[in-house]
Amino acid sequence: MAEHKHGINVKTVMTGLFAVCVTLFSFYLLHHFTEDISLAEVLRDIEMTPVTSLLLAVLATIISFCAIACYEILAVRTVAPGRVSYLTASWAGVAGFAISDVAGFHVLTGGALRYRVYSQKGLEVPLIGQIVALSWMSLWLGMAFLIGLSFALYPGGSLIFGKLPSELVRFAGFLILAVFAAYLIWVARGQRGFVLRGINIRLPSVGISALQLLAGVVDIAASAATLYVLMPADVTGSMSGFFVVYISAVVIGAISHSPGGLGVFEATIIAGLGAAGRSDVIGALLIYRFVYYFLPLVPVSLALLYMEVTRGQQAIRQSVQSIGRASEPLVPPIAAAFTFIGGLVLLLSGSLPESAVSHEAVRSLLPLPFVESSHLLASLVGLALLVVAHALLQRRQSAYFLAMGLLAAGTVFVLTKGLNYEEAVLLFAIFLFLLPFRQAFYRKSGESVLVLTPAWLSVIAITVAAAVWLGFFAYRHVEYSNQLWWEFSWNADAPRFLRGSVALVAALFALGLHMMLNRRPSVIPPAEEIPDSVRRLVDEAPDPDATIALLGDKHFLVSDDESAFLMYGVSGGSYVAKGDPIGDPERGAELAWRFREMADQAGYRTVFYSVKSDFLPLYLDMGLSILKIGEVARLDLGAFTLDVPEHKDLRYARRRAEKDGLTFSIVPKEEVPPILPQLRAVSDDWLSIKSGSEKRFALAYFDDDYMRCFDCAVVRKGDEIVAFANILRGAQKHEMSIDLMRYRPKISSVMMDFLFAELLLNAKEEGFHWFDLGAAPLAGLADHPLATSWNRIGTMIYQHGEEFYHFEGLRAFKEKFGPVWGPNYLACPGGLAVPRVLFDVTALISGGRLKAMKR
Repeated sequence: MAEHKHGINVKTVMTGLFAVCVTLFSFYLLHHFTEDISLAEVLRDIEMTPVTSLLLAVLATIISFCAIACYEILAVRTVAPGRVSYLTASWAGVAGFAISDVAGFHVLTGGALRYRVYSQKGLEVPLIGQIVALSWMSLWLGMAFLIGLSFALYPGGSLIFGKLPSELVRFAGFLILAVFAAYLIWVARGQRGFVLRGINIRLPSVGISALQLLAGVVDIAASAATLYVLMPADVTGSMSGFFVVYISAVVIGAISHSPGGLGVFEATIIAGLGAAGRSDVIGALLIYRFVYYFLPLVPVSLALLYMEVTRGQQAIRQSVQSIGRASEPLVPPIAAAFTFIGGLVLLLSGSLPESAVSHEAVRSLLPLPFVESSHLLASLVGLALLVVAHALLQRRQSAYFLAMGLLAAGTVFVLTKGLNYEEAVLLFAIFLFLLPFRQAFYRKSGESVLVLTPAWLSVIAITVAAAVWLGFFAYRHVEYSNQLWWEFSWNADAPRFLRGSVALVAALFALGLHMMLNRRPSVIPPAEEIPDSVRRLVDEAPDPDATIALLGDKHFLVSDDESAFLMYGVSGGSYVAKGDPIGDPERGAELAWRFREMADQAGYRTVFYSVKSDFLPLYLDMGLSILKIGEVARLDLGAFTLDVPEHKDLRYARRRAEKDGLTFSIVPKEEVPPILPQLRAVSDDWLSIKSGSEKRFALAYFDDDYMRCFDCAVVRKGDEIVAFANILRGAQKHEMSIDLMRYRPKISSVMMDFLFAELLLNAKEEGFHWFDLGAAPLAGLADHPLATSWNRIGTMIYQHGEEFYHFEGLRAFKEKFGPVWGPNYLACPGGLAVPRVLFDVTALISGGRLKAMKR
């Protein structure tokens, strides 16, 4: 198969650049705010922090996460009452917020974990989305209410708004509180929802809304109190003013998409409190990071792993390898997180000075060049671990072995550069954690581990920037000179840091350059030759849709006994099968599983496009979601006749066509090659009046070899062909259909009706039972307030998208034949993957991503 690469989304790139720029600016401000502070002063202030303050900070953190659990309980009670236990909801909320607080990109990281927890309890994707939305709504309600209360009661409490007129700030506070009162009155009257562009948004009752507000206030107050009790008393001022500064820092940090608001949160706090130059404030912020961010993350990560292992208790009784299989779904993200932490530790270690004791100990064991090399290599290994963590998330086998090697090398380097036993123990512990889980990393994708997303590259850049800033902060009082770069001695920590920083920045720049130069837009890989077994199975298939396999733009999976095949294409991050497997159902099911395994091994999403009901249980067993994407019109030819009032338009079309000099005939496929130039001319004229270009994959396009495979129905005016349609015949005279139907414009107003009428009469005369009139996209989707989000969105597009695609007109044309409508489905991964799948399928049918964006 030809190589396939992903394109890079411009919006994602801009988001990543924004995060990097905001974070770099924040580190610049931090550097300015701390220019008179030394690292020794910060460490001294951390050591002098009272134990009571630490205990109060831990207590406030516990209260905050209890309030977060209440968010989730209230959201579940509103959206899915009785379907999920309060314990499960509490766990999902706490774990989701703990991970997203550290990782950044809150909706994606916290939402993905909630999807895993709730989907295992049987909740549908739309309900999970509503739970996540209501949970975040509680947080923002609490923030807004506390800001309004602070403005109203203490308008001059913050330096951020200290220069504004106090009456103006107070008025803004009362206005915010008035909005809250109006909201509670509104929901109290029973108006608990509204429709936004066809999507029904459910709001909780007044009682739950009040509890949401209370939980939000408790959460924000407790999280702010965590930092408040650690801060020096002469800096914080009033509690209300501190709330405004704290909430502003949280909001700006979240908007920046920096992991945990790193750098952005600290710079905002220092600027808002006017605490530049205070080492005790920096110490308090570092302790706050540890208590509120990393303390909750450790038990959450361990609990997630424990849950995955215990979920497969039967599978873990025999061996350590079985443990890997049972906990496989959650091992990659946890392994990636631990590997990222290992890389971060190495980067931070390279930025900090070694102790005098370490210098003396290593000096007696190793030569100086060895120590210098170890310091540089340890930093580069740290950067490599950040890169490999991304590939571990994708379950790459090569990433697993590379991570194991890097962790082992990092363990050696931290010992040889300064006998740093604590760091060595941490890296070796991560190594031991990964050791039993080799089978969780099974994908043998040909892509390099250097293929990163822009978002991940931005996270790495932010992390490196933080480490470099920490180094400049630690060596602030070292007088700079050009000779520092070439100073090699046992006590030359600052020169080692400078050389390591240059190597890191150069490596990061090279990584970004590699991504830019080696990325290629998504392309459709060249198709395979059509096997003889596929041609035979197409001839034997009762469903004429199987003939799309002869188009020559697909790949094939054929069963070992050649009794079934499956056709597919590749687009974006998806392997897309066209229709259900063709041939023997049992062998077809085996092929479907093989296709699922093949896509999973390559790290792609598995998609079955335009499938019927027969294989739906199989797709559900694969863990895929089922979306209805429209309906297919099929006409019962046994009951079809033109001699009924409903078909008077067709009788008129035949009479009018005779007056216009039009004649209908069927050209056998043996006689099609000589008329191909005329057919192509008709096709080109038809395309000239259509927007866009030829479709592919699921729809036929004009191809000489493809047209030679079928009889062709033609309409002539005199000796000139003015319309045609290739005829698809299913085996056992089960069903007839067409796929290419094209005509010259402005020849006759009844051209299509005339051609269809003659085709239907001819199919009935040949003894076929059914005639497939084709699909009506997005038709027949449920339009109900309780329907899934996909159904409501699809219905909205169907009703209001007539300008871009004639949805209702197409269905109305087929409806006049009196067909039987059957559902048409898409089977694909659910959750956040659905929009990507839809775009990949559209790009595959349109012939490329750029063409998919055109009308």
